[in-house]
Amino acid sequence: MTQGIKSAALGLALALLFVQAATADPRLDEKVYDPYVHNHIFEIETRAASESGGPLAGAVAYIGELEYGVSDHLSLSLVNKVAGGAGEPTRLRGVGVEAVDYLGQIPGLGIDVGLYGEYMAGLGGDDSGLEAKLLLAKQAGPVEALLNLIVERPIHVPGQEFATYGYAGAVNWRAGGNLKLGIQAFGDLGDDHGGFSRPQVAYVGPAIFWEGRPRRSPVEVELGLSWLKAFGADRHEGDRQVRVTLEFERRF
Repeated sequence: MTQGIKSAALGLALALLFVQAATADPRLDEKVYDPYVHNHIFEIETRAASESGGPLAGAVAYIGELEYGVSDHLSLSLVNKVAGGAGEPTRLRGVGVEAVDYLGQIPGLGIDVGLYGEYMAGLGGDDSGLEAKLLLAKQAGPVEALLNLIVERPIHVPGQEFATYGYAGAVNWRAGGNLKLGIQAFGDLGDDHGGFSRPQVAYVGPAIFWEGRPRRSPVEVELGLSWLKAFGADRHEGDRQVRVTLEFERRF
């Protein structure tokens, strides 16, 4: 086994350790980001996620993003969120802006690092909020390990302006051609208000991606599908999730 493969395996072990120890909400609106920025690439992305089983059954989230790489290190996006189900109306919950800044690679470790920032303005009585992520990636041949460490904080909500912490992680393997297989995990790590010891649930499961360019088309397409199972003491609240992602990219 090469040193690179060992490093990717270590990344997977660390991600699984987070899953074992984590406390989690559904995080239906999240995805696993990599830290890379593609200059002059315009991207349209839509993703959907749904919850089944338990009291959270029927919860859904739909995210739309328009992203453009303004340099080799910075991309900017407009984003909107539609969510509901599980007793709540499905409606537009917020619109916002986000940015990804690629910082570079840690010398000697081969870990690529980026920062993510988002401001979401709540609509219809929903909270506005800030979100930041530390984006980590390790490449080892056909294997890629990704880890996002997440901080979220509502704003203009008296008595509730404390931060929550979470993660999103994945290990992907390029299986050949246009196909990529992986394992994804989403969950929470606690908050400033209740601490880091409340047992909740983590969502873990397989993912498959296809990416390619239709013949004579300048647009590249990526389609992703994942199925996640709930683990942890509160797994009865929501048994499983299905997530679908569709992306279109073009260079300008």
